[in-house]
Amino acid sequence: MSREQRTLLQLLSAARMAPYLSVCDGDWEQAIGLYDWNAKVSAAFFESLHYLEVGLRNAMDEAASTLIETSWLRPDSSVLTPRSRKAVVIALAQAGGSAAPHGKIVAELPFGFWWSLLADEYNRRLWQPAIRYAFEGQVRRRKLHAELDDLRRLRNRIAHHEPIHSRDLQADFARVINISNRIGASLGAHIAGTSRVPQLLSADQRP
Repeated sequence: MSREQRTLLQLLSAARMAPYLSVCDGDWEQAIGLYDWNAKVSAAFFESLHYLEVGLRNAMDEAASTLIETSWLRPDSSVLTPRSRKAVVIALAQAGGSAAPHGKIVAELPFGFWWSLLADEYNRRLWQPAIRYAFEGQVRRRKLHAELDDLRRLRNRIAHHEPIHSRDLQADFARVINISNRIGASLGAHIAGTSRVPQLLSADQRP
């Protein structure tokens, strides 16, 4: 290993590079190539997940605002659990306080908040009266909740710069497109037409 390679290994950390070196039988060039590809495909996935997350939260908020009440996202909301209300309190503070626009509060709430609204505890509170109408066609709440949880975990790994190369990324991307199509066909079409993920997953791009 050259001096430059040892310096890069030190900066990235031996612990971080260990899984890549293990997969590549200790070959540094192959390992750093896999690391580079992992970074690229992670960035590409994050772009697609960006569209899905924004579309998801806006569709769910619109359904709840229309079919329950416009100010359903508030600290004393009767349809939210105590845990969810705490998330709203934090989002409200980050959005600028009680005078913050509704849309700003929506944007400050994390992906996990919207995913949590599909749990069993919200079946009668939100899903049946409102949120099911945020999606096109027949949607099974529990299946959607599980699939979004998988994408939430993928998103978190990407956000923390963790390896995702060992996942079934083809299945992950298919899940992104499927859920996006359920939110809105135009959203799914836009992601499918602009995402860099398929190219990076092609045989000539993947290490």
